[in-house]
Amino acid sequence: MNKIKVMQVVTTDKLSGAEKVVLDIENNLDKDRFEALALCAGGELKDLYEKSGIKTYVADLSSLKPGEIKKFRSYLKENPVDILHGHDVKASIGAYIASKGLGIPVISHLHSSYPWLQGASPLKYIDRFYRKKYKLSIACSHMVKEHYLNYNKAVSEDNMKVLNNSFNFNELKEKVILPKKEMRSRLNIKENAFVFGFLGRLLDIKGADLLIDTFNKISKDIPESLLVIVGDGPEREKLESMVKNYGLDHKVLFEGYQKDVYSYLNLFDCFILPSKLEGLPMAVLEAMAMRVPVISTPVAGVKTLIKDGFNGIILKERDEANLYEAMIKVHSSEDNRVALAENAYKYLVENYNIDIYMGKLQKIYEGIR
Repeated sequence: MNKIKVMQVVTTDKLSGAEKVVLDIENNLDKDRFEALALCAGGELKDLYEKSGIKTYVADLSSLKPGEIKKFRSYLKENPVDILHGHDVKASIGAYIASKGLGIPVISHLHSSYPWLQGASPLKYIDRFYRKKYKLSIACSHMVKEHYLNYNKAVSEDNMKVLNNSFNFNELKEKVILPKKEMRSRLNIKENAFVFGFLGRLLDIKGADLLIDTFNKISKDIPESLLVIVGDGPEREKLESMVKNYGLDHKVLFEGYQKDVYSYLNLFDCFILPSKLEGLPMAVLEAMAMRVPVISTPVAGVKTLIKDGFNGIILKERDEANLYEAMIKVHSSEDNRVALAENAYKYLVENYNIDIYMGKLQKIYEGIR
């Protein structure tokens, strides 16, 4: 029996949410039934994929330039694959154009409640055109599916499945995670400091400005508190200026992009997701797996993942007052933090395990081929 060749397609060259989903998929495929392939924009992401044993081809589809798509098409003609699995909109469009006429079915994976769907963005109408051409669309949560269907009337609900993001416990078992005490020593953080943490791309949609505004008040009421921001992106300069203007340079640490996210999560006493819009963010799953209590704004998939007050805290509204109240609440009771973290870990194991996810995805692949 020939293996099914599935190529995962992303547009970037760095590891982030969707790229991590690809890594988890590829590392957990049944190697007796499937061959793991990937396409990305190169850089350290290519190195990471290849180090994991994934055959990786390079083409930059981020701007959908004809030359890059043509290069991808030439590769597909010489190296036939059975399925193209595009992650996010541009990757899916690029995969479809490159494979047109080659008889390769394309799956398009939606990883977020895209804000541009609500306006008149050109991408909205381009996506609407191509959405009908995919063999299947996958949404990373029920709320992402609802958001998409609400703003794209052209897509058929019957041709969109929900596959909630999952956590790769198999990977976690193999990770070398630095102890909290060692991480504090490396970053020169005192033992009695309470560390609020953020992990993610520094984009406007991720809402780290709200976290900094709120932390400015928190730092006055909890003098031993610190904020550690892990991640990089176009908003970093603006966020660093905010911190400087508040006079919080000594209280807010910008750690930039980090490969070892688990050691940083192990440093946090509380993880905060201040996003404006999200699908089902991997950073929240990672925090729950590390038994770090989570505070989140009321975004898409998180509402189905977190039961407020049981395995995390979801703000009633995305504003300073609600975030401030939640941060004070988490800080004030160690027993409550432990309960939230333990409940989150157990819920994740029972409902968002990668083994369950892969069973469903591999059935989709076999049914589509």
